[in-house]
Parts: sequence; structure tokens; C-alpha cells
Amino acid sequence: MEFFWALRRWLITVLLRFAFTWRKQSHCARIIQLISFFIPFNKQWVRVDNDHGTWIAEDIAGSKKEAIDDRIEQSDVVIMWIPGGGFRFDLTLLYIRVWIQWIRALEADKNLKCIIFVPKYSTAPQHQFPVAVNELKASYEWLTQTMNIPTNKLLIGGDDAGVALSLDLLHLHQSKFSGAIFASPYTGLEAGGESWRSNMEMDFFTAAAVDRMEENYIPEEGDQPFRYLPDRVDLATNLPRHMLITVGGNEVLLDEAGYLSSRARNGGIHVTLVQAPEQIHLWSMLPDILVKDPQVRQNAVDHFVRFVEQCVRPEKR
Repeated sequence: MEFFWALRRWLITVLLRFAFTWRKQSHCARIIQLISFFIPFNKQWVRVDNDHGTWIAEDIAGSKKEAIDDRIEQSDVVIMWIPGGGFRFDLTLLYIRVWIQWIRALEADKNLKCIIFVPKYSTAPQHQFPVAVNELKASYEWLTQTMNIPTNKLLIGGDDAGVALSLDLLHLHQSKFSGAIFASPYTGLEAGGESWRSNMEMDFFTAAAVDRMEENYIPEEGDQPFRYLPDRVDLATNLPRHMLITVGGNEVLLDEAGYLSSRARNGGIHVTLVQAPEQIHLWSMLPDILVKDPQVRQNAVDHFVRFVEQCVRPEKR
């Protein structure tokens, strides 16, 4: 059994490396579709809204709009999750299984009802910055103004390049959330720091992946992304007051997670940084595939549950 688990992990990390570095976008999407067969999930937990995005909640698949309105009203937590994929493809299919685990854990451990919403956004190279950020702003306004979700129970989440999109959304449009959850964050920093030198042989995320991301997403002229990066910018001003960051000790992006954590803390944000030794990019989003130790997997879920409770139940802080 251990041999087959290791073989599956090796195969998927190889496929992920190809997906992040392949030049042709359509091939990347096919690779993600292939990987999704190794991470099955209960489709009754998924309802796709072709106009806005995807809802994740128990038995939501056949729900009509009115039923979703009721579910939102009855929920304690709504998480708007912006999935990564190097700005070029969508990793949503790979994450549904872990989102289901989170939702179940929140209800079982804290009696909190949670719904996750994954907004649609356009990908590069056909759509460069700021198209996706503007679409995410529209999704946020739809959630808060049309779906009437109060911001005190709305969290933002993101992974990989989804963190950069989240930070641009927060910085450029001052969207309000009660907390932020960022997994294996890519923030736009240049590759080449200490964690790159130490971990490039262990992580599937590579300098070539960053090259693909930036050459496809960043326009040659006009407005540029990542304007929150310079130290002169008060990054924390538009961040939620509470932030959870998960990162692996063997990630090339480890320094980026530390940089984001430090900038936020210096601005007065309460940051929980979960660093798992020996883990690689997206370990907390793909725990069943990438993490062998069940205690490490459970620790990530426990931190998530405690953090969400602190965000929506101020008396628990």
C-alpha cells in the first residue's frame, strides 16, 4: 500500500510540474483534468453556477436558487476561495475533496455551517491583468450586494497565484472580509531567494513555472499587478484583521510566505503561520496526495477550524 501511495504521489507531482511549466494552456488544463481522476469527490457537494462560479456544500448539487439563498442565510461562514493555477488554468477540481473535509470539520468540531464559493475568473494569456481582478471585484459585489452576505461572516481564501489575485483585489478595491486564508502563497516576488536555492530540487513548483506565469499574466504596458509589494506601501491597511497562511518547509515559495506574514504582522494583522516541515507546494490543498503523515494532515485541518471560528466568533479570540 505504501508503495502505491508513493507512486501516485510521484506521478501527480510530475504532472503538476508539467502543468505549471507547459507553454500551451490547453495542455495544462488537460493535465489538471487527468490529475482529478486521482482525487475523486462526491458530486452532490458541488453546484455550478455558469454565470458566477461554483458552490461547495453538502447536498447542494440539485438546489435551486431559492434553496441556495436559504443555505447562505443559515450558514455561519461563507468562504470566497480564489483558486490558483499560475494565472493560466483552474485547480478547483483538485481541491473539492479538501474543501469537503473542512466543511465537515467545522460543523463537527465547532457547530459552524460553512459554504465555499469559487468565483469564475478569466485566465491568461487571453486575459492579462487586471481582467481577473476586476472580475473578482464583481463577484465580491455580487456576493455582498445581490446575495446579501454580510462581510462579518465572509472570508477570502486563495492558493498559489490565487493569493496574488486576492491581494490585488484587497489592495486595489478595498474589499472587506472577516479573515483571509492563504495556502502556498505566490505574491509576485522575484524567484531566487534562499528558499529557492534550498528547495528547488524538492518542489514541483519551479522557476520555469514563474516565468510562464509572469510572461502570460503581466501586460507589457499599462497597469501592472503586485503594486502591494514595495515596502513603502502599507499592505496591511486593506487586509482583513486575521490571516492564516500555510506553507511547506520544502517549498520554493517559503520566503514569500514569510515575507507576507512579516508585512502583515508589522501592520497590526493577527497572523497564524503554519509551516509544515518537509512539505511542498500546495500540500495543505492536496493533503491526501502529497502528505504521508496523518498527523500533519489533521494539524492543518485543526488550524483551519480554529482560525475560522476566531474570525466569525469574536468572543473566541
